[in-house]
Amino acid sequence: MRWMRPLTLFLAASVSFGAAALPTGSLTDTGAFQAAFQGSFYGFDVCGDADTGRLYRKALAEKVQHCPFTADAKTGFKSWAASAETRMTADVQLYIAEHDKLPESLDEKRVACRKEKDSPAYRKAIALLAGYAKGAVAFDAVVPDPCDLKAGAP
Repeated sequence: MRWMRPLTLFLAASVSFGAAALPTGSLTDTGAFQAAFQGSFYGFDVCGDADTGRLYRKALAEKVQHCPFTADAKTGFKSWAASAETRMTADVQLYIAEHDKLPESLDEKRVACRKEKDSPAYRKAIALLAGYAKGAVAFDAVVPDPCDLKAGAP
């Protein structure tokens, strides 16, 4: 999945795919979108860009609502996403409060954040998200992957 690759590769993605050929209400598996939602905490929030992470997750949720998922799948994703947002944000904040740092595996990630933030791909993603926040960029530009993408797919 494009957004689960290292952040610089995820942020470099700019090809938009459509779901026009998929029948309305035919998809049920939102697993790839759930994985991207969770991964965004490590791509944005851990790097100190929690506001940007929330904006990306908003675009992701909008993409799910516009994809031809069944009503149950859309409702399930919306409920899961609200719970995951609260839980994952609290988990990261609690760990930092208790240990005065991120887990060792994430401390390395945090160091790498400076390089990622300086990359052209990251700056492009920030610009896309800024445009999305203003209503000038559509959710599909932020989340270009196809609606029928399976979790773990490239």
